[in-house]
Amino acid sequence: SQIDLEPMQRADFSLIYGDEAQPAPPPSSLNSDVRDDHIDISTGQLTARLARTGLRLFASLSRGQREFIPPGEESEFIARDERGESYPSRVETAEIEESNPLRLVVKATGGFTSPDGNRLLRWIPRVYFFADQDFIRIFFTFIHDQPALFVHLSQLRFSLPVALQGERHASLGSPASWFGHGFDFQPLTHPVSLVQWNVERCTLLAEERTDFRVNSHGWIHLADAEAGITLKLRHPWQNYPKALGTDGDRLDLDLYPDLRYFALPDAEPGRKWTEIDQADGVPYDAPLRIPQGMAKTHELFLRCSPPISDARAADLHCLAFEQPLLLTLPSTYYAATGALGPFQPFRDEYWPLELKLRQFCQPPNGLGMVNYGDKVRTDRIDGRTRTLTTENLAYELPRSILRQHLRSGDQALFWEGEAAVMHQLDIDTVHFSSEHPEWVGGPYFEWSQNHHYATTDEDQLSGPQTSHTWLGGLLDYYFLTGYRRAFEVAEACADFCRRAAPYHWKQQLTAAVRDRALQVDQEWNFSTRVAGWPLTAMGTFHDLFPHDRFLRAMEALVDLFAVWQDAEGRWREQIGSFNRGAIPFMDASVLQGLQLYHQATGDERTRQLLLRGVRFLVDQGRTRDGIFYYKESPISDNPHSSTAMLLGPFAFAFEETRDPKILEAGYRLFRWIVDGGQVATYMLKDLFTFMPLLERLDLLADYRGPDIPAALQLLDKAEGTTGGDPLCG
Repeated sequence: SQIDLEPMQRADFSLIYGDEAQPAPPPSSLNSDVRDDHIDISTGQLTARLARTGLRLFASLSRGQREFIPPGEESEFIARDERGESYPSRVETAEIEESNPLRLVVKATGGFTSPDGNRLLRWIPRVYFFADQDFIRIFFTFIHDQPALFVHLSQLRFSLPVALQGERHASLGSPASWFGHGFDFQPLTHPVSLVQWNVERCTLLAEERTDFRVNSHGWIHLADAEAGITLKLRHPWQNYPKALGTDGDRLDLDLYPDLRYFALPDAEPGRKWTEIDQADGVPYDAPLRIPQGMAKTHELFLRCSPPISDARAADLHCLAFEQPLLLTLPSTYYAATGALGPFQPFRDEYWPLELKLRQFCQPPNGLGMVNYGDKVRTDRIDGRTRTLTTENLAYELPRSILRQHLRSGDQALFWEGEAAVMHQLDIDTVHFSSEHPEWVGGPYFEWSQNHHYATTDEDQLSGPQTSHTWLGGLLDYYFLTGYRRAFEVAEACADFCRRAAPYHWKQQLTAAVRDRALQVDQEWNFSTRVAGWPLTAMGTFHDLFPHDRFLRAMEALVDLFAVWQDAEGRWREQIGSFNRGAIPFMDASVLQGLQLYHQATGDERTRQLLLRGVRFLVDQGRTRDGIFYYKESPISDNPHSSTAMLLGPFAFAFEETRDPKILEAGYRLFRWIVDGGQVATYMLKDLFTFMPLLERLDLLADYRGPDIPAALQLLDKAEGTTGGDPLCG
């Protein structure tokens, strides 16, 4: 049954899970009918018709007897290149991707094509319908999959004609003052637009122009006397620049506006005291340069309703779209089911530690259409803010953020993790390459310049490398939301690793080469993370979606590591000019991959490789303080916090052997990075795999909060009092 909750209202629900939970399918008002040329969907509140081919995707959208879209053939989406040439969208396919009693998803594909047949970009909308709801959700993705190495996009617009009658009124969502909700135009007598052109910079264009130092809410509502339609863009200012507007006959949303047509300020005005330290955002006042293979997804909502009287009432619904209510379970459920592997739930009794973990979880700082969701470094060059080095979400940063959300219930962390996932899906992944088809599915190399380039000249794409491939956060997000694109890109990344992993090194590592590993004239081009992270990536995917093609590839990499490992358990790396030793944080990639392969197959040889690798690090891979060094080198005998990635395999190795030295080494590492504040956000997932073992052995006791009642009893005993609240008598 459906339960409607008012704002701030609370309700308790029971969740039953496991093999014995077999609930009856809920009754559903969601229905569909697939025809050759269209798909009809009814939610119980809305009825829609989506075309399967042609220029227009939304052929009809109605509520009751009221039709909201007039007949016509023009495209809703249109792109323009740097010359101003128009490329209307054209639907090529549309299929039902998911259907259950609660939601139905239609996936369409097509392209932006000019009247003379030239194609600019590919586009993929996913349209979500929900049982008994009056709104639809649209994930709109464009992908540069054409032969040109770059596309220069001057404008990308969603323009929806609406069937309204008589006098109309409009509302635009933006705080006109500190507590404002938006602007009301009753009646609407002229076109209006709201432009988010930078962070905390938006402009209202109506009869007069007004500039604001705020962020817009990213919605517009247009209505007549009987019906209204609301268009909401999620994460509007975070993905600036954006523009919303209407002339009364259509709703316009510029996903990439041509700011040259909006007469923005020529110079930055003086700043208020609250803005002195505010960093400038990257300007998007020229055509957007899109490298071949890049994608970008925007999330939109369309709601058909009775007319909404003012901006405050419209903002109430749009806030729910922007920050939807999330299902929050006690984190003990995730630990008990084992669905996430070893996982430490939130423990209030360790609140001093939990405070540290919260502080360690720092989401990415990037803002703007290309930067949002990534950790970026910007600088002022020739008077303009430019994006320089980008982290490209290395070492499973999205997974750490999402898992801390599951532990803490902090919903803002989910939205931050979601932004990171969407960035990894779109900006950081190569979706097409005419010159390097082998790149497809791989993530751009960490430390790329402006996400994609080898240098700040931005004239050469950096491409992906197997030394930096992660997909666990994508799969976490897929299981939390069901967003199919996350699964598709994760599989593409696993296939990139399968194709690009250095299997040929096994033939190069002959006995003669291994015997001469320390000779100066012997070439040594072997790097554990180049082979280890693809093993881990494939193992992560195979663990959830087993397939022989990944298992065979993983076996070949295990064969390589078996040949590579020396008698002491070391995998040698090139360190400087004349030293070849182990690099413990890189060994983490190998150990994690070996653990996944062993758990998938039970292979004893793999288990022994892992245990020998762990014992070598425990015996010979630590500083005098017992912390793992960065590199096995006379000039680099210092610890490094990145070795936190060893914690998961160390917990596994201890469970297999009960060797106290392994436990002691992992515990020292844990204490050093946590107590010393050495934890980067991406390391959280590794801490969470090790903490259950520490808790079981009571090795987290030092992090317990003080026993306040016991302390009060001591105070009462010392003062001869009985306690109590003096204010209450």
